[in-house]
Amino acid sequence: RKIKVGETVYEQWLAPDEFAAGWPTETAMLGQVGNTVLIGHHNVHGKVFERLHELEAGDLIVVEGGNRRFSYQIVNVMILPERDADLQTRLENARWIQHSQDERLTLVTCWPANSNTHRLVIVARPIGQSPLPGAEPQ
Repeated sequence: RKIKVGETVYEQWLAPDEFAAGWPTETAMLGQVGNTVLIGHHNVHGKVFERLHELEAGDLIVVEGGNRRFSYQIVNVMILPERDADLQTRLENARWIQHSQDERLTLVTCWPANSNTHRLVIVARPIGQSPLPGAEPQ
């Protein structure tokens, strides 16, 4: 959705209201150079990212898309101020969901579990991909 602050219009991504992670289509597809961003709820609508806060740098994330399995290793886990933060801070935090020149996966949810004052942002680097079992060769 669009949000106007002063004379500037910003786009706000919304997480799906179900047990699913959303993929903003203006971010990279899995396995492509760029920032693949997935967003999801942690405390409502199925809680797809309910346990995301348990992840640490070095942990493995596996995402399946199309006929492939993509593996990533977490390199950064951040809890960033959001709801009560000033606009400049929020824009600075948004750099983690912007386009990138490298291949990465970024997972985003609200934090803490009983609120949405912050964003939990996890950034991971690719470590490999493979066909899903039984998948037709591409």
